[in-house]
Amino acid sequence: MFKQTRVDILFEAALPVAHHEGTFGNHATIMTREVRRRGGGWTKVAYVTGDAMRNRMRYGSSLAVLRAAGLLGEHLSEGALRLLFAGGMVTGRGDASVINLDRYRELCELVPPLSLFGGCADSRVMPGKIFVEPATLICRETECYLPEWTRAWLRGDEAAERPAETLDDARRHVEIVQRVRMDPMLRPDLRALLTADARAGGGRMLEAGEAAHEADEAPVAREKSAMMPRTFEVVKQGSLFYWTCMGTLHSPLEEDTFFTTIGALISVLDAEGVGGKRGSGHGKLRPVEARNIEIARPVERVEPFDALTIGRRTGDLFRAHVAERADRIKAFFGGVNA
Repeated sequence: MFKQTRVDILFEAALPVAHHEGTFGNHATIMTREVRRRGGGWTKVAYVTGDAMRNRMRYGSSLAVLRAAGLLGEHLSEGALRLLFAGGMVTGRGDASVINLDRYRELCELVPPLSLFGGCADSRVMPGKIFVEPATLICRETECYLPEWTRAWLRGDEAAERPAETLDDARRHVEIVQRVRMDPMLRPDLRALLTADARAGGGRMLEAGEAAHEADEAPVAREKSAMMPRTFEVVKQGSLFYWTCMGTLHSPLEEDTFFTTIGALISVLDAEGVGGKRGSGHGKLRPVEARNIEIARPVERVEPFDALTIGRRTGDLFRAHVAERADRIKAFFGGVNA
């Protein structure tokens, strides 16, 4: 069997996306790349890197393996953890349990996602079989690079009841927000929780800071408040992203693993999101349209929603394969070094 399979998905930012490329002082800038406009000229467009999307795929599929094998507990060595969730690393000759090529082939048979993502064995980096593109912000500057079905969807050609999507300039999708981490020492009710010695020390710090302010002097470090204002850029809630992934597959198991991985990605992006600041309400993406799979939408289902159900019977072969080899997988992961 030799089959090339491609999946295209339109994601909507259910929450603002804080995927940053760097910081300047206390300001974080959104991840962008330069895109040529039709007719000439360049502009910066926000996107989610292919590395970030691939990481979310690897994370979701690795959890699916551990769940199917009954190993969601304290069963992994450090090397196994690194191999599953980061692809491993090239190890030295002195490592006693380094993965050689034969063991790597055995591991790919035991853990099917590794054959898709690749990893490290001995002094080699083994290539994978999936090709993950960045999630590109849909805007006026990128419209010309989208496939025709996506442009038709944006125009509303396929659904008369759905209005056409109005495209904005790339910069209109980005906003700057400010957050402040407050200093608990500035709150009298919290200072009351301190010991007598700590309360006295905190009082002296506040008095020194006030004295420096009255003297129009900069306070020294020990007199400064720990309050920290900061700003960062986000891609606004409701923005659309186009993403595609292609796999070169050689067996029915690899095909089922590929679609299980896509389903795991959808679940992870909906539950945990992508990018930074996920713990404070950022990064969640949800699919709104796709090609080569059908997105199971919660509003269309009476039973509890499972994002792994993506319009086809997915995961049965994958889960049975892993479950049958659970003992071997556990033994392998117990001492693997990667």
